[in-house]
Amino acid sequence: MSATGLLPAWRLAPPSRLAVEPILGIRALRYEGEGRPGALPAIAGLRLQAQGVPGASCSFDPLTGLTFLQELPPGPRRLLLTDPERRYMPAALSVDVPSRFPARPTLGAAPEAAPPLRLSLRLRPSPCRAVPAGMTAVIGRLRDRAGRGIPLGRLECETMLPEGRLRIVTWTDAEGSFALLLAGEATRLDAPPPRPVARALQVSLPRPTLAAALAADFLGALPEGLDRLTPARQEELFVPCPVQPCDAEGQPAETSAGLLPIRPGRTIRWDLVTPH
Repeated sequence: MSATGLLPAWRLAPPSRLAVEPILGIRALRYEGEGRPGALPAIAGLRLQAQGVPGASCSFDPLTGLTFLQELPPGPRRLLLTDPERRYMPAALSVDVPSRFPARPTLGAAPEAAPPLRLSLRLRPSPCRAVPAGMTAVIGRLRDRAGRGIPLGRLECETMLPEGRLRIVTWTDAEGSFALLLAGEATRLDAPPPRPVARALQVSLPRPTLAAALAADFLGALPEGLDRLTPARQEELFVPCPVQPCDAEGQPAETSAGLLPIRPGRTIRWDLVTPH
């Protein structure tokens, strides 16, 4: 009863999500390095789209960290996850959306609902976002000798952690720009500025067929599953290429081939120039 003793004291319960739970949800996490799970909290504010289903609407649940796609029919679908704020690189993936009910329910028995599909995906930082203060980072552009940017170049760089080496993999955007964030190179605030060091760098370029498709439609040609490429799939899509780090004035770095100069605790710019 209420304080007056006349009316019942009703309490409003939150609406149940079970009855309207979307069949597909993706938890997007921040990429930290190869062999490591994505970092929490889940990324909000993303746009999830399904190819061929323009009517599907996107929503985010802050309780679960899932980005949902509503009104999604069953069957194989290509999904595209993008960030309208351009904090993270886009990602594409293919899924087989389950049907909520069996094709032929058993006579006399209620159809069993199919379990919803829940996936996790790691997103790389976009070169458009600001680099956190104190972070060791290399920004720049992967380009050919004529100055043309190379979209979707694969950059793999080593970083040093107290427990050992960690590989960081990222990709260039549609203009060839990149951001390598090397969290393992963090410095202490009470320590003197560390000396510049060099870390191993491997660069791979899209093969001609993929490069031509990316030039025509970057998002449409974005390969699926870039977050966890198998060696065979990587070899099918990309080819290793030597590069020369150059500063903003075009002067080459004084370092051996296959090494990238960095300054721990600071952001430095190097353009990576291919030999042709």
